[in-house]
Amino acid sequence: MQTLTVIYRNLRQRWLSTCLTALSIALGVALVTAITALRQQARASFDNVAASYELVVGAKGSPLQLVLNTVFHLDAPVGNIPYDYYRKLKADDRVAYAVPLALGDNYRGFRLVGTEPEYFTLVKLKDGQPVAVAQGRAFAGDYEAVIGSVVAREAKLGLGQTFVARHGVEDTAAAEEHEDAPFTVVGVLRETGTPLDRVIFISLGSVDEIHRDAANASQTSQSLLDQLNALGAEPESPAKPDARPDAKPDAHGDERGHRHGHRHRRQEPAGAPPEAPSASAPSAPAAPLSPPAAPASEIAEVTSVIVKLRSPGYLFLLHREINKGKDAQAALPGVEVQKLFAIVGTVDRALLLVSLLVVAVAAVSVLVAIYNSLAERRREVAVLRALGARRRTVFAWLLWEAAVTAALGGLVGVWLGHALLATAGATLKFLSGLPLAPWTWTRLEIGPSWLTGYVPFEAAVVVGTLLLGALMGLLPAALAYRVNVARHLSE
Repeated sequence: MQTLTVIYRNLRQRWLSTCLTALSIALGVALVTAITALRQQARASFDNVAASYELVVGAKGSPLQLVLNTVFHLDAPVGNIPYDYYRKLKADDRVAYAVPLALGDNYRGFRLVGTEPEYFTLVKLKDGQPVAVAQGRAFAGDYEAVIGSVVAREAKLGLGQTFVARHGVEDTAAAEEHEDAPFTVVGVLRETGTPLDRVIFISLGSVDEIHRDAANASQTSQSLLDQLNALGAEPESPAKPDARPDAKPDAHGDERGHRHGHRHRRQEPAGAPPEAPSASAPSAPAAPLSPPAAPASEIAEVTSVIVKLRSPGYLFLLHREINKGKDAQAALPGVEVQKLFAIVGTVDRALLLVSLLVVAVAAVSVLVAIYNSLAERRREVAVLRALGARRRTVFAWLLWEAAVTAALGGLVGVWLGHALLATAGATLKFLSGLPLAPWTWTRLEIGPSWLTGYVPFEAAVVVGTLLLGALMGLLPAALAYRVNVARHLSE
């Protein structure tokens, strides 16, 4: 008790130096704690989500990009594959089920994913539960939507409400809206703690109809432009085929190559006679101002296909078979996640090294602080020795003073690290859909099994900083041990 009292009074007497030294250690420990906890939880979340999918099939390209796009709804689509290829997979005797996905638009950054209604009953998460609709029902027709729990909460959408999607999988200010193709919310998914919580599911027909209308609008604009050029007339603008004063310009006049568009149906003013070509214009064969509407056809393409096999033995066989072909590629989500963290691991180790260097520099500051204060405390040490304190007692006091200062920084750093994770957790969940538990213990990864299985990372950090502080206090304690009592009492 006497030792603790002396240490407390010494630290309180130099409270500013003690606080600054402990804070410098806390900053380094906070970085180490936050990086380690984030890496472990992100890896566990990615592994859990990837374990729900056996095989993903999509266009040729990067398999990692295909998995990120299909499983985690991140990154841009690799491309599309023919719808007939999906039907071929579905008819394969080795396949238990095949569910198609089609991408193209977003609402406030939340992706619209076209699929079949059977997605909500066939696709199961790692816990064995299907991706069920908690409120309402699954979509039964075009322009009906089933939204994730995060979408419902962040976008404030509920059953029966409508919304208008934007072009592209990323929300940009320049993206045009499908103003004439609103979607109606008919269902809300149960919260899964996966990227599915931030996805809006629609029918494949909705995706295909919007894209087909975009192509028709582009063909209509091009046909009108070609006809007017053939007549020798200069059009005011290819984006204004209507003569009505209230006609709105086609928002896609400059995006003939874009795959998204509104549903445009050109209308002529009632009773307006067709314009006759001028006498000076060269004769040209009559051509309709707008091509006849193409009959509704089957869906042409999908972005990817989620495949579940009847037996695990077929997995690598079908994987190799698809990749040997020229039409598509197959990716194993679990394998691609391991590759992802192998790439990220390099950056992670670099950040961890920087954090450890910060802790090491802060530990040196403990040594400097106590060493500098020792010059002022030599007389104090001499008095204590004269009152009966032993050399080893004085040695232990200074050693424990350094250790307690470092351990205090370790405790504060652990708390700061988890607070940092809690602050960033909401943003990370919004961007990735993967939840974080900022106030849970982190697993110790280095050491024997009996240690890593029972001692959390945070406890090891605090003990480690205590030992590091004691190590830094060895030099000042040794100098105090050798203080000449008679000389300093006479000063």
